Amino acid sequence: MDPALTRDSVERLVGEQLATLARLEELLDREHALLVERNVEALTAAGRDRQACVGTLLRLDSERIQFCRMFGHAADADGMHRLLASCDPGGRLATRWQSCIELTRRCRKLNDRNGALATAQLRSVAGRLDALTGGAPRSLEIYARGGATRSNAGRLLAANV
Repeated sequence: MDPALTRDSVERLVGEQLATLARLEELLDREHALLVERNVEALTAAGRDRQACVGTLLRLDSERIQFCRMFGHAADADGMHRLLASCDPGGRLATRWQSCIELTRRCRKLNDRNGALATAQLRSVAGRLDALTGGAPRSLEIYARGGATRSNAGRLLAANV
């Protein structure tokens, strides 16, 4: 395959991933503000936007894996670095890829922060409902790392989800 064409394709992929991660970061910040405001209606829409963004990231990662495999590299971090080195000896794309990695880490932290806040709010509401109704504490659905919910079934709030 033509090295220039490969470089252009990988550059497009990395650029699209950077833009999508930046959008996700914005969405997660907005989601946090909505959680603080307890704006349920807006949170529903924000959740749809976040899920669409995550869907785009999954598609881009699938493309990245295909590029790595197409050029005989593993689909892991080392394979991506080898792919970048082979099509961009100057290292410009490697620098942009490192920005993707850093932005991914920030998004993960923001998502974890939002999940902790959402879980705390759910527990608070459930506790108030139990106090009002005289009911026994119940198992709650909690916001897990991947964005889905699952039952806490007696797990500690600080448990790694």
